[in-house]
Amino acid sequence: MTMTNFPEITRSFQELSGLAPEFFMDIRTDDDLARATAFLYTFDFEVKGEGPHPLDPLAELLTQRITAYETRRFPVPDADGPDMLAFLLQQRPLTQQALAAATGIPQSTISDLLRRRRAFTADHARKLGAFFQVSPGMFL
Repeated sequence: MTMTNFPEITRSFQELSGLAPEFFMDIRTDDDLARATAFLYTFDFEVKGEGPHPLDPLAELLTQRITAYETRRFPVPDADGPDMLAFLLQQRPLTQQALAAATGIPQSTISDLLRRRRAFTADHARKLGAFFQVSPGMFL
């Protein structure tokens, strides 16, 4: 049986939270939201195209906190992820193929998202939010 080394975990957590406090920040104000969103965009830009990244779980937790704040602060009645994606595609105008090439999300997945055959993941929301320069929470 392996013993968990909580003192080492504590030291590592303190070091990581000192290096990237945005991963762990509470989002209580619009300024906090702007800081967290900017950090998430920077994270996505830095690791884009590298495949899965070891920090992806922390980015997903931050995305969830951003979404929770935005849901409370900016409720959007009668609009969900597929509706938002369809609206943004129409506004550009942009094809599914072009969006797939720009985001790395397969065109078939984009089609499934729009047709409500598949649920948006935090990764989809982050990539679409970064591309359209909107909050990832708009898709979740």
